[in-house]
Amino acid sequence: MSKPDETLFTAHANAGLANQIQYREHWTSERLVGTGYADAAHRLEASFNDEPWDDVMLLPFLFVWRQAIEIQIKANIRDLATLRREQGETDERLWRKTVDKRLQFKLGHNMAGLIAEHDEHIAALRLEVIPEPVAETLKLLAALDNGGTGFRYAGVLTVPSITLDFRTLSAALDEAYELLTVVIDAATHGEGV
Repeated sequence: MSKPDETLFTAHANAGLANQIQYREHWTSERLVGTGYADAAHRLEASFNDEPWDDVMLLPFLFVWRQAIEIQIKANIRDLATLRREQGETDERLWRKTVDKRLQFKLGHNMAGLIAEHDEHIAALRLEVIPEPVAETLKLLAALDNGGTGFRYAGVLTVPSITLDFRTLSAALDEAYELLTVVIDAATHGEGV
């Protein structure tokens, strides 16, 4: 039986250098968590051997890519709203607490809504629009799993069976994520917010 103050982490604390992995609360940020999901997707892709058993990783693979993309879009929305405030916009929809509340409670995991808000900020700042191939990938991702549970659980997706080209699927998702990671740098000439 576990001790009252024991956690999954304390139950598996590492005393040496072998098998070490660290959680550092002060290192954890929205963008780093998104990067972790993208890295996990890359690692899953690297394990693909074109064998029938690989089919079981498709939904987890899509789940981690979707999470990476969703988190990156949310981080961009926060930063784009900040840029708009810094440029003098006073709309209360741009206030940090309002944006955070909208992302957490109204939009949540709604991919189509997140993409729409992201695009709204890009237009308001007169930034270059998301290139069509990436916009199409994001649109198709939202259409397949708009609420964030389609890749998480068995039997949630309502699409017929299909054989996919894993490499082109992976490349399209990677391209979408990578483009999203540079939106703020492009908007601020690498200065960030």
